[in-house]
Amino acid sequence: MAPGAHLVMSWLSTTPLFKERRERMLVTVAGILPDIDGLGIIIDKLTKHKTDYYFEYHHYFGHNIFFSIFIAILITLLSKAQKGLVFIMSLFLTNIHFICDIIGSKGPDGYPWPVYYLYPLDKSIEFTWSGQWELNAWQNQVIMAALLASTIYVASTKRISFIEVFSAKLDAEAFNMWQKYVKRNT
Repeated sequence: MAPGAHLVMSWLSTTPLFKERRERMLVTVAGILPDIDGLGIIIDKLTKHKTDYYFEYHHYFGHNIFFSIFIAILITLLSKAQKGLVFIMSLFLTNIHFICDIIGSKGPDGYPWPVYYLYPLDKSIEFTWSGQWELNAWQNQVIMAALLASTIYVASTKRISFIEVFSAKLDAEAFNMWQKYVKRNT
């Protein structure tokens, strides 16, 4: 799955569980942090592909049980409320991230991105699936559409959106703009 899908899916999973924005934001970040190991793509582009960090390290450093536990502990330390649930959900969402990547993150070249779950202790064990679909496949597009539809439902019932992960002010302003639009057009 693409990072945007991980973001929305993670955020949606927090909305029924956490009352405070801080905890929703932190746990959502936990759900997308495994993709930090994909930032090598920036260096690769800056060096005009003289490096190959993205393909060498993506799904290694951030996509393993040790990083998952580290992130769950870190996010729990940063939280102020519901620490037990924050830990469990952070651990759960990082592992759901791995599963989603195993299911639908094949590269356009046909390479099935494996997850090295026990890295760095054991690089020989990799999880992959022969039916893995490409990152831009219709299945991921349908999943993203369903996630966005769910976001609209949550936004209309709880008056919050995944924009709150980036900025509470921006989230509130989006709702103010929507109300103004509705008033003008009714």
